[in-house]
Amino acid sequence: MPADLTQGKRAAAPGETLMELYDKFKAERIGDARPDTWDQNRKIVKLFAEFVGEASHVSVITRKAVRNWKQELARWPVKAADSKAFEGMSFRKVIEANETVKKPTISQKSINKYLAALGSFARWLLQNEYIDDDVMSGMHLSIDKRRKNRFPFTGDQLKTVFNSPLLGTCLGDGAENKAGNAAVRDWRYWIPLIAIYSGARLGELCQLLTADVKQPHGIWIFHITEVGDEDEDGSAKSTKTDGSMRVVPVHSRLIELGFIEYHAAVVARGEQRLFPEAERDKRGYFGEASKFFNRYFKAVGVKVDKRVNFHSLRHNVTDAFRAAGYLDEQHGVLPGHTKASTTGRYGVLPEGPLRDRVTMIEAIQYSFAA
Repeated sequence: MPADLTQGKRAAAPGETLMELYDKFKAERIGDARPDTWDQNRKIVKLFAEFVGEASHVSVITRKAVRNWKQELARWPVKAADSKAFEGMSFRKVIEANETVKKPTISQKSINKYLAALGSFARWLLQNEYIDDDVMSGMHLSIDKRRKNRFPFTGDQLKTVFNSPLLGTCLGDGAENKAGNAAVRDWRYWIPLIAIYSGARLGELCQLLTADVKQPHGIWIFHITEVGDEDEDGSAKSTKTDGSMRVVPVHSRLIELGFIEYHAAVVARGEQRLFPEAERDKRGYFGEASKFFNRYFKAVGVKVDKRVNFHSLRHNVTDAFRAAGYLDEQHGVLPGHTKASTTGRYGVLPEGPLRDRVTMIEAIQYSFAA
């Protein structure tokens, strides 16, 4: 990689290095994103600062510099920050080292994510007259959105998962994939079942409160929402978009399996969260739950590559709606593919529309026994 000719050309004034300006940007726009998003974006912008020279004057942010950084991102290794092989290395040194380490590089989608993080900062710099040009225009990669990166489980794979030991009886903690006499009936059991009969995302289910399961008009529902108290560690509930807040009826199969009794038992224990054992990681996400299910799917033989994971269940639900004759625009309200509404925020839905949603949810049917 050629030396960066911009480094050392013009130094930043005190208080105006690239990362000091980024912190000013963050202070002004703190309400635009979650704390974790700010942390991740700052790390990304620091990589750009390392590329152009951290002590350089802000004028170093040019279209040419962004273009060159984008080209180098195509060589940036996946999860470089978590690899001991790159510990303590700068952006350029990591790329050089990876010529030997040969870790796989980030996807085009990830490159666009990095560009977006820099882009929000660059727009603020332009608006505040630190730079004179729109340096990000046309810089994002064009990705074929028709290409699927995640696929639903096949019918045989679903049958394997929902007739596996965890969903029946297993040997217990750490051996959930092996048949035994232990009936696991915590989040590990209920979350995949709720997912396959609702289309909800893993994080949405892990963060549910006991108060999010209610019975308006005599119909049990999940209220998937950002509304509610923070967890004990200060992590707040969230949904992917405002339109992801929604009311989803509890499928009758879940009721048959004892979900309402499970809910009552958790309430009786005085728990606030529906799945209190599903804990957040340091970033505020439910990473351990995701890792658990990935390991489990591998252990029972249904996960052979990255194209299937827990999110695949969401695709299965969409396919179930379509198989029942519903158009995407009809069932989109249940997986949260519609615009935000007051129904989503407050969970208040008239009896008629609620019963229409029950009819759609009950149309979800599978050939496996669960």
